[in-house]
Amino acid sequence: MKKDYQNALLTLQNHKNELPAGLWNYNVGTVLAQDQRYSEARFHFLRASKSGFESKELSQNIELVEEKLEISRLEKPQSSQDYLIKGALVAEDGLLTTLSLLILVIGLWVLRRRADFQKIVFFLVLVISPIALNFWISSWSKAVVKIAQPLNEGPSVIFGNLGEIPAGVLVITRNEGEWDQVIYPSRFQGWIKNNELLKLE
Repeated sequence: MKKDYQNALLTLQNHKNELPAGLWNYNVGTVLAQDQRYSEARFHFLRASKSGFESKELSQNIELVEEKLEISRLEKPQSSQDYLIKGALVAEDGLLTTLSLLILVIGLWVLRRRADFQKIVFFLVLVISPIALNFWISSWSKAVVKIAQPLNEGPSVIFGNLGEIPAGVLVITRNEGEWDQVIYPSRFQGWIKNNELLKLE
């Protein structure tokens, strides 16, 4: 209320171990959003959600921050790869686990009537596949761009400039030393310095 955001962040940092990760990230994100540091706020809100913290306020804050950053425009899919990756990111948030449990329930119901080795193996593969896919998607290197920065053709300043990647964009990257190659969103494919990326691992 006093708009003393630095002290609020310092207080939260000093009490980090006393709060659940999701709640801590939610509060840090809220303070950063009040301080108009929207890209950092988005990063902490996404981490809060990933930690299992769910609330109406978190959803509203994510929506507000993404609106300020114009995320719907910047991350709008432009290629089939974009649609596949965006769909995979949505599926990672519980859909694949739900699918796996649904297949397990159906499998147990079918196997209760008549179980044989082939059916057991078939349903086991069906149950494990969404879980394996979920682990693979979770392993992707995801980050939020902290500040707008140049996008290069290669992993060095000697390469040509492709433009600029704006702050707040969620990217999927492949690391090479101090550089990251942006894979998603496809409109920002190129190389950026990774010291200004907020990694979501």
